[in-house]
Amino acid sequence: MVTRGRLRAAVVLALAGLALSAISCAAPGVAAAARTGPLGPAVCPAPRAFGSLPLFAHVKKADDVMVDSNGNVWVSSVGGRAVTELSPAGTVVHVFADPQNPEGMVQLSPSTMALANQRSDQVVVFDMTTGQSTLWVQLTPNGLGVDGLGMEPGMLLLPDAAQGNLDTVPLPPFSGGPVTVATGLGRPVDATPVGDGTLLVSVENAPGLDRVDPATGTVTAAAHFASTDDVVFSNGIAYVADNGGGTMSAVTLASGTVNTLVTGVKAAQGLAMRADGTFLVVDEKSGDIRVATGC
Repeated sequence: MVTRGRLRAAVVLALAGLALSAISCAAPGVAAAARTGPLGPAVCPAPRAFGSLPLFAHVKKADDVMVDSNGNVWVSSVGGRAVTELSPAGTVVHVFADPQNPEGMVQLSPSTMALANQRSDQVVVFDMTTGQSTLWVQLTPNGLGVDGLGMEPGMLLLPDAAQGNLDTVPLPPFSGGPVTVATGLGRPVDATPVGDGTLLVSVENAPGLDRVDPATGTVTAAAHFASTDDVVFSNGIAYVADNGGGTMSAVTLASGTVNTLVTGVKAAQGLAMRADGTFLVVDEKSGDIRVATGC
């Protein structure tokens, strides 16, 4: 999304022991509809125009999107400087003002999430009930700050967009600071684990989607897009929001095959998978969040 220490002792005590719940709550289960089954690769649907997809909700200047463990949907707005909570049906539950240009979100516990604040180049622990934030990680500002966030077991995946690096940070109880696992990425803006120890990183520059081995720092191109924003991985397929191309696409990692699923997204930003296997696709320009089908 082109626009984006230490905790006090009290916060450490308040959040201690949440690592296991973070892992279980960060991503709801995926329905069998999105699986690659034993009979062969999943069949991808024909491309559809964004405007023809079912409308889930409209949030002015919507950017990133996250589905929490209860099925509620959280939408950040850099331009609107707010974080909006929506019900599973898409109605507004609460709007929290955030002057620090909120961006990426990942759930840490039933009541907290990690929130990227682009303006201050920070990651904060955000209380999903009160809207209060507590500083977690302060990055070094250098142009546009932190954008999207990811998670793997025990670790926050932190694309340091301003420095072109990918960092990892231990989840609660916060046993250490950021560790850089890859450099020279350009502007990395989201990351997700593949399951074999490697990570997918979306970047706002060529090649668009990188694959990183955090053990060695090796970076290879996973697919070629103009400028990607969010990436979601499920059952061998990487789903990518390509802001530069205005599409949502599916990349089968085993073959490298790219299938375009959605076209005509004027500003393709947030992308999130729901428990039923469908996807929420965000167009920042219109503020529309629409429902797409995966492979």
